[in-house]
Amino acid sequence: LGAPPPAFWVVGGAALAALALLILWAADDLTLAATVGGGALLALTLLLATARLLVWLLAPLRGRGGAAWRYGLAGLARNPSLTAVQLTSFGLGLLALLLLAVVRIDLVAAWQRTIPEQAPNRFLINIQPDEVEAVSRFLREARLSGAGPYPMVRARLTHINGRAVLPEQYPEGRPRRLLTREFNLSWARDPQPGNRVLQGAWWGDEAATVPLFSVEQGLAEALGIALGDHLTFDQAGIEVSARVSNLRTVKWDNFQPNFFVVATPALLQSRPGSYITSFYLPPGREALATELVRRFPSVTVIDVSSIMNHVREIMDRGALAVEYVFLFTLTAGLLVLYSGIQASRESRRQEAAILRTLGLTRRTLALAVGTEFLFLGMLAGLLASLCATLTGWLVSTRVLELDYQLNPWIWLAGPAAGGIGIGLFGLLATYPLLLRPPLRVLRAE
Repeated sequence: LGAPPPAFWVVGGAALAALALLILWAADDLTLAATVGGGALLALTLLLATARLLVWLLAPLRGRGGAAWRYGLAGLARNPSLTAVQLTSFGLGLLALLLLAVVRIDLVAAWQRTIPEQAPNRFLINIQPDEVEAVSRFLREARLSGAGPYPMVRARLTHINGRAVLPEQYPEGRPRRLLTREFNLSWARDPQPGNRVLQGAWWGDEAATVPLFSVEQGLAEALGIALGDHLTFDQAGIEVSARVSNLRTVKWDNFQPNFFVVATPALLQSRPGSYITSFYLPPGREALATELVRRFPSVTVIDVSSIMNHVREIMDRGALAVEYVFLFTLTAGLLVLYSGIQASRESRRQEAAILRTLGLTRRTLALAVGTEFLFLGMLAGLLASLCATLTGWLVSTRVLELDYQLNPWIWLAGPAAGGIGIGLFGLLATYPLLLRPPLRVLRAE
């Protein structure tokens, strides 16, 4: 096909510029947009390099086997740059489909495996101090296993080491969001289940007399809080101040009440607040939640299971919409493949005429063309499977902090879908070129 025409670079440059502007508009931050754009460019470069490597590894095989095999592989190795671009484009489309159809489901299943059996699926908040014993008795009589109740006080962080804390002093994102709302503080003598101290030590006998704070590690990193710092909260107009005694990790996915900041009873036990608890309500016993609300009108019941089902439905609908988008992308890639076939129409017709004159049957020639596009699709699917596996591993281990389990079906689905789909489409687009009698083609030349 030769070098791309100048119009190709003009259109390609305009498309990249439009994509960069779209990323900048969506990110609304130059640094974030540059990071995303640079990462996408790096990923595309790695995909092109990997695709070129696959073509290079495939080239020695074209000297072996029958005529259909040799001619089919020669079609891929004839123009390695064009083949690498086609592999990358089809690989990206198949990668998106694999991520949405396979990897997404695997990640959701891995997350669900981390949830304990009979994990709490109902939360009770706004339990008043004089209702704690009655609510606990109701849950015990109904044989509903739960956690808590835990005390809770709402307060806003105002000072760190005597320095006023203002949202505009922190970068956009999670730090500012944390400082624009009130925290739910709690107090306890012993650490909650799923909490593990990383720095410092949990308080002992001094819990009843010494004011101390325990801060979750992620919150400390976001707000720049260190071990030994003094924090001041505003709770209903009254300042509450203490030293950070320890930093801890919290297992947030155990569906139990957890807190960013926990204090000693000496600091918050006398402050007005409410209580929170959670429990597991088996299917078919939903009437107990209605009875609980009837007995305790001030208590709010939060159904976590219905929320998670709703979130899962939203994810499925969003994934379906994105799948349609990438199906259109894959269709566009097939159209590009068809355009490439049409651009090489004359050369393919001449090659077919010469090979048929030399004794190659139409059936063998069709098998050769099918082999070419079959391998193109299989290599694109293999590239997509490799990238999908790496992406799933990174998201699972680095972002969601889950144990990644390799799904072997992804290595079958990618090459199979690519080989069958692209192979059939390429053969159908090329087959009319094989029907013309070779003598007529050669005379026309």
